[in-house]
Amino acid sequence: MGQETRTTEVLGPKCVIETGNPQMGMSGRDSTKILCTNDMAMRFILSHTESGLSKITTEGTVLVEAAASPKLSEGVTAYKIIAHKGDFDLNVDKGSTKVYARQIVLQASKEIVIDAPNIRIGSDNDGATKDIKIIGQHVDIKSKKGNLANSLMESSYLKAFDGTLVSDLALIASGSPLAAAAKVGAEVAKKLFG
Repeated sequence: MGQETRTTEVLGPKCVIETGNPQMGMSGRDSTKILCTNDMAMRFILSHTESGLSKITTEGTVLVEAAASPKLSEGVTAYKIIAHKGDFDLNVDKGSTKVYARQIVLQASKEIVIDAPNIRIGSDNDGATKDIKIIGQHVDIKSKKGNLANSLMESSYLKAFDGTLVSDLALIASGSPLAAAAKVGAEVAKKLFG
């Protein structure tokens, strides 16, 4: 493809439409491109490449608004993204991802994975999270430390004393909810057997 197939239409000093650019980029040649700028020289580009990749590139902030019409009902699906094949990737390299709604539903046909060095479920504010339910036919929880590990008798501290003569004392010292029952049992045994 040569320069003779390239067409450029200048709509003004801040908008250019270009087709048939022979220059090769990382995604191949651009089939069609719309280039815009503003007084601050911040660029906004819409492009469709010969490789089939369509791109939206902006040097500023992107805002998408939907369903602002008063003619639409409250229950309408206002914004939808459909990927017919392949994956859906969302990358935020230097910030956070925030999702806010009255209700958030995550559904998967196979598995939902939450993977991070630290995972928190619930609010930082005391009492703000009122109820947490885990419902399943089979629930596995693995833990080496923490009060949940002590409650499940899985902590490394309790396992270290398991089967020893002081295992009951270790359970009481752990602060586990079972510790109170063990303490009462120890006191009853002491009264009965000296």
